[in-house]
Amino acid sequence: MFVEPMLPRPALIVMGASPVAVALAELAPRFGFQLTICAAAEDQHLFAEADSRFEGFTLPPSNEKQDFIVVSTQGRDDEAALKAAILSNAAHIGFVGSRRKIAAITETLMAEGIPVERFARVKGPAGLDIGAITADEIALSIIAEIIAWRRQGERTSMKT
Repeated sequence: MFVEPMLPRPALIVMGASPVAVALAELAPRFGFQLTICAAAEDQHLFAEADSRFEGFTLPPSNEKQDFIVVSTQGRDDEAALKAAILSNAAHIGFVGSRRKIAAITETLMAEGIPVERFARVKGPAGLDIGAITADEIALSIIAEIIAWRRQGERTSMKT
């Protein structure tokens, strides 16, 4: 007899409509992610596929600690998107942008009273350092980073 557990798909929430966000939304379903898009109404047409969509950066209510969020707003409401992500219960948050930009936004949000420990889940710049340049390459590096984070420790437990 063969038993295969049916686990829920990991949730990936993409915030923004940058070229990296669009590439990420195209790639994520191939790796089994349940995809949620949070973007302005006028940008929703950029995303061919999504399990759910929300206008703006108001995240759907969730207590899931297995959600992954990637903020890829490319200068359009970076602060609002990162604030929404940080106030969520997501397990991992990636920010597509420079270290300098994320430091400045972090400083602003902490000045608003958001506790410093909320920022521990944020990885910026998002993605593994594979020398990515194009939007597709950056999206691939982000998916790889999320998979590595999600699967840490699983391979060693499978060997026993």
